[in-house]
Amino acid sequence: MDIFKQVLGHISGGIVLDVATREGGFVELLVRNLENYMEIIGIDTDEHAIKVARSAFDPESIWFSQMDAEHLAFEDESFDTVNISASLHHLANVPRVLAEMKRVLRPGGHFVVSEMHRDGQTESQLAVISMHRWVAEIDTALGVVHNRTLARQEIVDYGAALGLCNVVYYDFSDIDSDPMDEATVERFEGAIDKHIQRARGLPNYEPLKQQGHELRRRFHDVGVQREPVLIMVGEKQ
Repeated sequence: MDIFKQVLGHISGGIVLDVATREGGFVELLVRNLENYMEIIGIDTDEHAIKVARSAFDPESIWFSQMDAEHLAFEDESFDTVNISASLHHLANVPRVLAEMKRVLRPGGHFVVSEMHRDGQTESQLAVISMHRWVAEIDTALGVVHNRTLARQEIVDYGAALGLCNVVYYDFSDIDSDPMDEATVERFEGAIDKHIQRARGLPNYEPLKQQGHELRRRFHDVGVQREPVLIMVGEKQ
């Protein structure tokens, strides 16, 4: 997304913390789009994801650690930039994680939040938002923390509670892409099949499977466009 060059291109990252980094997907965006950085540290609770991330990046300036974001093992004011992307809806306690991120951020440092939201503008976006709600239901039944997609205002409210200064919001919405792109629709259909398999054995498997088939038909009717994204950048006072 060119939006991230607009968002990050003026930020001298210094020492950067990427929370809920998974396999380091957003670290790649940080590397490509920050004006510069000294070091990037990614943390996640998933041991396998951390192993994958470690194998993909130069360990001299980018490293990863398995860690609980509610209890960051860093001293106060350790980072110049902190970030969390596409992960608020996977947190059991969003305010706690954001408070920890603020604790380890130095005064004047940048706080970046990037999160999709459910205020879709097209039928194709709303179809993807419905799929996310369905996957969250399956994950929850399997004991995985996965909440519904947040409303845009909820993200704004979480940001406002941090008491940051010089806050700027950037909106990105994928309304110009072709919703009927065959490869994209097929990829989402494959994801539906995967999640139907994951749901096998659940007490409500049959209705979940039916919802999956309904989503497949909906994608064929209206296509696929990603959920809109809100990015917040603020500074710690």
